[in-house]
Amino acid sequence: MKLFKKIMTHIVGFSIMTFAVSLIVKTEQGAFPYDAISYYISELIPNDFFTIGMSSILFGLVWVLLNFAIIKKPYVFWSLIIVFGFGPLMDLWFKYVLVHYSAAGHDMWFNAAMAFVGLILSGFSLSIIITNKTMPLAPSEVFLVHLKNYIKKTWVAKVAIEAVMISIAITLAFIANNFIQIGWFTLVSAFLLGQIIGQFDKVVVPVLGDLS
Repeated sequence: MKLFKKIMTHIVGFSIMTFAVSLIVKTEQGAFPYDAISYYISELIPNDFFTIGMSSILFGLVWVLLNFAIIKKPYVFWSLIIVFGFGPLMDLWFKYVLVHYSAAGHDMWFNAAMAFVGLILSGFSLSIIITNKTMPLAPSEVFLVHLKNYIKKTWVAKVAIEAVMISIAITLAFIANNFIQIGWFTLVSAFLLGQIIGQFDKVVVPVLGDLS
């Protein structure tokens, strides 16, 4: 029963998260670095198969292989469960729920408001996922845990990872000559996400209880 609760909690957490990041991408105010990279991969590869979701899988696969090359532990491959689940879920949200949402059809204040809704939902979902500690982690989270062995402060390790990903996203944006997903909200979300997770932890942790 406890395993079922953990699995369902993880599914709910990642379902909310994929909707949240998909919403942020659609607002065109500036996505999270990981999602911006996925967006630009889909823009740069001239093939309809490489949707944002499929591009997210491609980037995730590369990261898993890099994690294995650096960490040299087979447990990193558990991340593939997340990688192959995250991408298709994003595409489902884009195709069936957010299909009629167009940033060009709304004023900036509305798009900004929707981006903040996405950010709040991201914080909520990440609080759920992080609380569910023993389930598979995303490649970025696996590398974060590894990096903490050398950089003791979590926030410093997180900032280091985000800085590298932002650099990659900006490079791809220059190549694509398209800066739609690198914007003011990219910086705002990087600054506020940790604080939002912290606030939701005060509610989520007592409600979910011990999931270890």
